[in-house]
Amino acid sequence: MTANNKSKIKLLILWDILSRNTDENHAMNTDEIIAELAKRDIPATRKVIPSDIATLNAYGYEVLTYKKKFHYYYVVNRPFDMAEIVMLADVIKASKLTGTQKKTFVEKLCTTLGGYGTANVCKNMISFDNDKRGNSSIIYNADAIERAINENRQISFLYFDYDKHHEKVYRKDGERYTVSPIIMVWNRDNYYMLCFSERHDNIITYRLDKMDSVKIESTERIPRKEYADFNSEDYRKQVFSMFGGETKNVTLSFQKDMLSEIFDKFGSDIKIKEYTDEYSVTAKIQVSKTFYLWVTGTQGKVRIVSPKDVTTEFNEFIAKIKESY
Repeated sequence: MTANNKSKIKLLILWDILSRNTDENHAMNTDEIIAELAKRDIPATRKVIPSDIATLNAYGYEVLTYKKKFHYYYVVNRPFDMAEIVMLADVIKASKLTGTQKKTFVEKLCTTLGGYGTANVCKNMISFDNDKRGNSSIIYNADAIERAINENRQISFLYFDYDKHHEKVYRKDGERYTVSPIIMVWNRDNYYMLCFSERHDNIITYRLDKMDSVKIESTERIPRKEYADFNSEDYRKQVFSMFGGETKNVTLSFQKDMLSEIFDKFGSDIKIKEYTDEYSVTAKIQVSKTFYLWVTGTQGKVRIVSPKDVTTEFNEFIAKIKESY
């Protein structure tokens, strides 16, 4: 690198050094800064450092200073504090990425957004098994979906389950799914794509870690008003584990000690009707096996009241379970 080029990037490197190595409790003096710059083959002198710091401040990169025996400099304002970084790291750790990808992401998170000591603290957080169940293609799937949404294009993909040997088994005998993506959402440790399916004439949900060979198509998305005003939070409240059944208005009756769980499932803005011994609620629910399993798991504390086709299907679901024992 020429001396001229080194001079041009010096301020960027100086800011990087201060951002990574200082906070309100850990400042760097002039000699320490010069030593760090030297490690990156950037020459500097005691006389120049204060001027460089002043330039950073003039352009909005706030560096604070105080003087004891020497001048000390440090950075305080950051996009995230340590607690927020830990929370973001926990989200990454809970994802379906591979162990290697999780480790790489958390390390980037810590070194990019944190200050002094963040990297060391993050080392204590980075403890991942080499989880072979993770899907390394999640990142690429998410990127393709986001680009398709921005370009108003459809996507196609393969969708799979796992067999007992944890080998992929593609649904529809390997036939590609073609849909119009709307948005991606995070729910219960999984990343999902919400999309409009022309085949089903409805909004369908797919898990990103079960998608394979995602391709952006040349065809535009099927025109739908949902693209502009889609409320992912309202939709999330309808969905049980994002299983993706048909959405219906379902009335449930439930015992009073289930009230907190009902609010957890459907949100605090639902309308509850109170009776002598129980409550009832009507909510939009994606009717699916996951929903039926949840009702069954309440051991009679939640009952499906209507509509009739849902109660009939639920009774058939229970009958099949009984037959297997």
